[in-house]
Amino acid sequence: MDFETIVRGLRDSNYELNNESRLVRAGLKAEQNTASIVERYAWLYSPEALAEVDAAAGEAEKRVHAALLQGLIERRTAAAQDRLLGFYARAETQVGGEQVQFFTALARLAVEPEPKRREEIGEALSRVIEKAEELTLEINRTVMTVLREQGHDSYIRFWSELKQVDYRALQSELERVRDAAAPLYRSWIEPRLQRCGHGFGSTPQFHQPYIRGLADHDAVYTKERFEPAMRATFAQLGLELFRSPTIHLDLSDRPGKNPRASVSVPEAGREVHLLVRPAGGNHDYAAFLHEAGHALHFGLIDPEIGWPLANLSRSFAYPELWSFLIEGIGRDPLWLEEALGVPAEQAQTIAADLTGVHLMMFTRYTAKLAYELELFGGHPLDRERGRRIYRELPSRSTGFLYDERWWQYDRDDAFYSADYLRAWLAQADVDRRLRERFGERWWAESAAGAWLRQQWSRGCEPEAEETVAELGGRPGSGEALLAMFSERLEGMRVG
Repeated sequence: MDFETIVRGLRDSNYELNNESRLVRAGLKAEQNTASIVERYAWLYSPEALAEVDAAAGEAEKRVHAALLQGLIERRTAAAQDRLLGFYARAETQVGGEQVQFFTALARLAVEPEPKRREEIGEALSRVIEKAEELTLEINRTVMTVLREQGHDSYIRFWSELKQVDYRALQSELERVRDAAAPLYRSWIEPRLQRCGHGFGSTPQFHQPYIRGLADHDAVYTKERFEPAMRATFAQLGLELFRSPTIHLDLSDRPGKNPRASVSVPEAGREVHLLVRPAGGNHDYAAFLHEAGHALHFGLIDPEIGWPLANLSRSFAYPELWSFLIEGIGRDPLWLEEALGVPAEQAQTIAADLTGVHLMMFTRYTAKLAYELELFGGHPLDRERGRRIYRELPSRSTGFLYDERWWQYDRDDAFYSADYLRAWLAQADVDRRLRERFGERWWAESAAGAWLRQQWSRGCEPEAEETVAELGGRPGSGEALLAMFSERLEGMRVG
């Protein structure tokens, strides 16, 4: 077994695993069976293969070594993960006398206009989620066991070393930005919480998806405007999203399709799938732009740089940087005027509200990371402790009351929340640099699109903070993000 054999194994197994999970997320398959795929590659996801890769030999070797480490975990948890995803794909719940599929109910939270009805849906979802708790804990117990077997006594330290992130320093900067932006957040969120019939700190979390959807502006975000606006936007940049031979779009609505938009990357630069489940309104536009950023990044990677650097990122902060950058185009008042034909004053109002949603999500994810660090800083499998932390900690800053039954469901593996947050910091800085270089309407300049093409062709080799540094920014700083929040929200009329 040599390095090239291991890379071929990773490429082939990654291709199969990505397509298997995509079919389930797309609602095209009810049962996920990654366990059998992983077992076919048992020779790859093994201590023996790990020992063959010298992580100090170079960046490609480092990425492969990290992928094998994570593969050891996936091999041991694959069967349970399949059962968990199958459970949610099949699960139904009772909502007001109607039997509803779990993911359909989850999607309805974003569009249900009646506050009491949203809370009924949330309660119905919580009953399903609670039934999956034991299986989720089984998976997490196995993860902790595998880490100990590999000589890692700390979940936090393991991911910190693998992704080269100081989580405590990151948390400190994030909370500094959150606290500085708190007055803006309170002034934007409190009227919306009142419309839900609650106040700050007592509003059930189930209202957040609807608030995020900005239903007041639904008349602007019509189905008729959607495709022409998206086609025109990417055509201006010279990025042919809709005609790229490497990017496949799935915009269909299916009962078993996960409402969380996503991109599947069987092989970067060769085959990428973009999945969005339309629910109506602004969320469809934002979700599509976000996932289009992923699809373009992965779809335009030069595969000739080698499979490891094309497909294996050090963390998810770098790919998320590009998805957030493209999503951010939709928050620009000038884009709203030009792409959607919105009058200037109304465009300013919508842009302010979109920024309010951005700040709401930043506040939520900062709290989410704090919860996850607190959870794994002690006994992560202690049900009573975990439920208490989840119930109490996020509610302090977000204004939403978190249901303790979601303490495992609302937690991404490997501190993905931190990768999101790092990407938000980097995106604000990169957006500022693009405006300086290409003008305020950089998203309408083909030269900016050419720059993005060149950047994306490099694959996953840089990191988000390194990209900021290359452009002359301050890596890890939240100043650009805070400035953007202030510019869009201070003194602007919000809806």
